[in-house]
Amino acid sequence: MIFLAAVDIGGTKITASICNEDSILSKIYQPTCLTGDPLTVPKQVAELVERACREAGIGKDSIHALGISSAGPFVRINGFKAMASPNLCGNLGGRQVAPNNWGPIEIEAFLKPGFRQFSMGNDAATAAVAEHRFGAGRGFRHLAYITWSTGIGMGIIHKGRLLGGKNGNAGHGGHLYISTEDGPLCGCGQYGDLEAFTSGTALARDYGEEGITARDIFSRYRKGEEKAEGIIRKAARIMGRALAAVNNLLDLELFVIGGSVFMHNQDLLKPLLMETFGLSFPALSGGVEIKASELDNYLGDIAALSLVMPENWIVHWQKNRPWEKAPEAVILSG
Repeated sequence: MIFLAAVDIGGTKITASICNEDSILSKIYQPTCLTGDPLTVPKQVAELVERACREAGIGKDSIHALGISSAGPFVRINGFKAMASPNLCGNLGGRQVAPNNWGPIEIEAFLKPGFRQFSMGNDAATAAVAEHRFGAGRGFRHLAYITWSTGIGMGIIHKGRLLGGKNGNAGHGGHLYISTEDGPLCGCGQYGDLEAFTSGTALARDYGEEGITARDIFSRYRKGEEKAEGIIRKAARIMGRALAAVNNLLDLELFVIGGSVFMHNQDLLKPLLMETFGLSFPALSGGVEIKASELDNYLGDIAALSLVMPENWIVHWQKNRPWEKAPEAVILSG
C-alpha cells in the first residue's frame, strides 16, 4: 500500500498528515519553532512526520512521497529550494517578523534525501493545485487562486498544470507593485505592493485605531460607518484592478479566492471586485469568472497532498472527499 506524507508550514504552526488512497490516517500540529539554529524548522518537520507516522501505525520507511506547502518565496542554494519568507526568517524582509536572525532555510537539502519522492511549493501555489483538482477550479485549465487574508498570495494553473518558474515563485501576485510612488511598507521590504494595500493587516493599518482588526472594520462597514466603507471599497478596487492585470497577462478562465478576509465577507467583496474587474478591457476580461474557494477550511490538509498524489487516486478523492472525514489533529506543545 502507498502512503503519503504532507506538511503545511506556516509562521505560527506546522501541520503533518499521513494518508493512503482511501483516507487521511493521522494529523498532528505544533507551533512553529522559530528560535535556535537555522535548521530548526527542517528538524521539526522531520520529527513531526515521524510522529504522524506513529499515529497512523506505520513506519517512516513506508512513506512513498513527502509534499510540503510552505510560506514563500523560495531561493535556490546549491540547486535545492530554501525558504526565504520573512515570516520564518528574521534576517529577511522589510521589517523583522520572526524572532531570529536566519537567512534562507535550507529545507529541501535537509529533507529530500530521506524520502523516495519529494515536492515543495508555496502555500498559495499548492492551494491552486488543490482547488483545480478537488475544488472550485475543477474543469478549468487556466485559473489563478488568490488567498486574501493577513497577507496576499497567488498560484497559477496554466494548461491544467501549476506554473512554477525557475525557483517555484511564479504567481507571487501579492508583491505586484500597485503604486507609482512610495506606498505603504510590505513585510517583504517593498513599498506599495498589492499586499501592502489590500491585506487584512493593511486594512487595520489604514483605519488607524490601536487594536482594531479587519473583522472589526467589516463589522463597522455593515453598520453603515463611512470610514470603514471607504477603506474597504478602496482595497476592493485595488484588488479588482490587480486581478484584471493578472488576467491581461495570463488570459484566464477563472479566479478562485480564499482566505479569511474574503471568505468571511464575500457577500460584500465579490460584487465590488466584479464591478472593478468589469471595467477592464472586455476583449480580455469577458467570460472570466470569480468564485469563492470550496476548500478553504481544508487546504491545510489537502494542498501539500495535491503535489504528490498519484494520478490514479484523484477520481477516488474527488468522489469521496476524504479531507472532510480527516481525524481530529493531535496538538503538540511547542
